[in-house]
This record gives sequence, structure tokens and C-alpha cells, in this order.
Amino acid sequence: MFKAATTPRVCRTALALSLNLVLLAACGGGGGTPAPTGPVTSTLSFSLQTGYRTLIANGAANNFTISGTCAGSGNHTVGAANTTTTFEGAAALSAASTWTMTFTNCTPSSNAATSTTYYDTNYLPRGFSSVGTNYGVYQTAPTIPSTVMVGNTGTIGTETLYTNSTKTVGNGTTVVSYVVEADTANTAIVNLIARIYNAGGTLTATEQDRYRIDAYGTLTPVSADIQYSYTSTTHLLLTYSSNFGR
Repeated sequence: MFKAATTPRVCRTALALSLNLVLLAACGGGGGTPAPTGPVTSTLSFSLQTGYRTLIANGAANNFTISGTCAGSGNHTVGAANTTTTFEGAAALSAASTWTMTFTNCTPSSNAATSTTYYDTNYLPRGFSSVGTNYGVYQTAPTIPSTVMVGNTGTIGTETLYTNSTKTVGNGTTVVSYVVEADTANTAIVNLIARIYNAGGTLTATEQDRYRIDAYGTLTPVSADIQYSYTSTTHLLLTYSSNFGR
């Protein structure tokens, strides 16, 4: 999470929803119109940084269904970030991430992508590498807020992209931001938004990765909404199954 990949980038994340607190009022005598249901604006403060670090430290494996331009199913596996290595000349932790997708109405009928994300000792992302595709580096350490509340927004950081680890050819940037959306009285939705630009500065894709966060700071993936632009109008919505975890 908190990093983008080409299919999809994770990494990352959206149109802010205008969500209001639903108030239930008692009605005297006889019928009346049923009260509407919908997301509730929680007043809690959620420990985003703690939940994020726990997620990165432990890793996860989740199944999902695919809708939108293509239909199908797939799996996303992220290893625990516990492998010591070096990245950009400094000590780092790394974790491998693998996406597999199978489509029922698109060509090719399947797709797979593997990448490695690198973190510092506090599990802040430093960059990623994807064989034959991209190499990304956060030139300035990203900022993940300690706590968040519904309605909060902000920028996490900008990842500079290259065609490979030699960094001789630039390949654009990914700007990562977040918005905290309403969900229930005790949870919220953290929407990580990754806007991916090519070397010419043109927006080529926007990915919104939504995670449910609870009062303990636990993050659970909900969906990934990927909208390509510029040379493609493909729109994919990945909806995760309810049996999360490893």
C-alpha cells in the first residue's frame, strides 16, 4: 500500500465524497417516511500511522473481484517488510508485491505483475522497483499523519519515476494524497489517491485505494478504483472479499 504499481499501483488512491451524518428522529403516532440510511460521519480520531505500520510490517494476501471495463477476479499478495537490504545506497527493508488477474471479457485473459517496495526502519516508503517497467524514488520522505478524522485531506508525497534503476531516463511522477471519508460511527474510509503522470506531465491514470480503519487503527482493504486516461479510458474496480488477512 502507499505506493503505486503499473497493474495496479498500490499503492495508492480520489474524489472526496460529500457524506452526512444520518440522524434518526422518532415520529409520533401513525406511519411516516422511513429514515434514510447511508454513511455516518464518525467523530473519532483514528490512528492512521500505527495502522499503516502494522499493515506494512505484517503483509497481507487478499482476493478480489473485478468490474468496470473488464470483469473477473484476482489476488494481491504483499509480503511482510522484514527483509534487510539497501536502497539508493542506504539500509532499507523490502517486501515483494504480486498482482494476478483473470478476465472473462478482455484480452489478454490474464495479467500478472510483481514489484518490490523499499522502506526505512520506520516503514515509511522510500521507493519501488518493477522488473522491466518502472523504478520509483521518493526524493523527499513521504508524510503519513499520526491520526486522522473524517474530512481530513492532505498530500503524502511525490515519487519520481524512471525506466530502471540507473535513473538515466525519467518516466514521470506519482503524486500520492489522501482523503478520509465517512463510513460508520466507529470506522472511517481512508482513501489513498495516486495520480500518475508521464514524463511530459500528462495525467495517465488515477488510482483510489480505499481502506476501512477502525477505532484501534486496524486498516482493512475495501477496494481499488483505477481510471486510466490519455491513451486509454479503461476503468477497473477491484472489490476485496471479506476474508482479509493472511
